[in-house]
Amino acid sequence: MPELRIDLVITCTSVLSVGAGGSSGSLADKSIQRDGRGRPIIPGSQVKGKLRHAAESILRQLGKATPAHFDDESDTLIKAIFGSPKQRSGMRFVDLIGLPTGENPQHPQITPEALSVIRPAVSINRNRGTAEDARLFFQEVALENLIFTATPAIRGDVSDPRHPALLWAALRLTTRWGGGTTRGMGWADVQPTIYLDGRELDVATLQSDLRALIAGGGLHAA
Repeated sequence: MPELRIDLVITCTSVLSVGAGGSSGSLADKSIQRDGRGRPIIPGSQVKGKLRHAAESILRQLGKATPAHFDDESDTLIKAIFGSPKQRSGMRFVDLIGLPTGENPQHPQITPEALSVIRPAVSINRNRGTAEDARLFFQEVALENLIFTATPAIRGDVSDPRHPALLWAALRLTTRWGGGTTRGMGWADVQPTIYLDGRELDVATLQSDLRALIAGGGLHAA
């Protein structure tokens, strides 16, 4: 099967909050996820989840079949690329490390603590559009203009050489990462570089492959 490699560079244009599910001993009520060196990360699991969501959205807009629920084992393009509970995906997703522009990931000069800030926030009642009573908290966020990257970020085998085109389209459509996007967090520019069997795929090739994939190529009508 063709071997896929995708290098990712995600440049945040606003602060980013990928929650760690607790305070992690800091002053923040909600802290961000970090790697073993304390650097902010976008987990590989979120990269996979965001891509799958965007790919499903693209296919639904085109009238193509997508899984009806998480345990749906029907034969769809989503299952072929991302797998299912009973079928392991051929791709692997790694964590993206966040650093300032020009910083060497192996020998960074800036301390991890300088890459985030703690700021006050308040829970909003979405029905009333007002602040909830007694719901002030402190939230840690990664600074804007950080660059989250990994080389490779995605790697594995694909069953169809046109599958990378759908991943490329999904990446280009994913402009928000992490939580708090309704409060202006997580806006980012995504720059993928895609290789198939060691050959870099240019935009014209990816666009042509996407059109071919949509036109037929194993996609089922919804």
